[in-house]
Amino acid sequence: MADPITVGVGMAASAAGGIIGGIGAKKTGQANAAAYRYKAGVALLNKQINEQNASWATQAGGAKAQVEGMKSREAIASTKVVQSASGFDVNSGSNERVRETQTDVAQYDQNVINWDAAKTAWGYETKATTDVAEANLDQMAARTSEEAGTLGMWGSFISGAGNVAGKWMQGKSAGAFG
Repeated sequence: MADPITVGVGMAASAAGGIIGGIGAKKTGQANAAAYRYKAGVALLNKQINEQNASWATQAGGAKAQVEGMKSREAIASTKVVQSASGFDVNSGSNERVRETQTDVAQYDQNVINWDAAKTAWGYETKATTDVAEANLDQMAARTSEEAGTLGMWGSFISGAGNVAGKWMQGKSAGAFG
């Protein structure tokens, strides 16, 4: 005949193990979910930073292009002054074409500055989009972690109950319970 106290202790230990394992699974799921939510929050902050950086890059490029344009206009005006000192007509012929070329080059330089700024801004905007996708994935992982914790908890409870039932059956078949 099996000792009822030993069987009872075994059953209690199985039940306690199932409960503790279940609580642990639930807490692990909650902790993982909190970590993923934190990561999602960081990604959304990074998105805001990248959007601001894109705006600043565009503004800085515009200002730089504007400064370049002013410098170019000053250089073209200086060329016209030098040309007029030669005594030739500054509004026709090669004198006019020289200044037209200077204007074309200045416009090209300004366009390059604006293109570079747009490319930089695009890089920041692309990163902001990636940050949003990362935040969405982290939110999804948080939900999944919570669900996994809940499933793990119930799985542990069911497993513990099964172990208790198994120990009870062993005890009963061994004659521990009358």
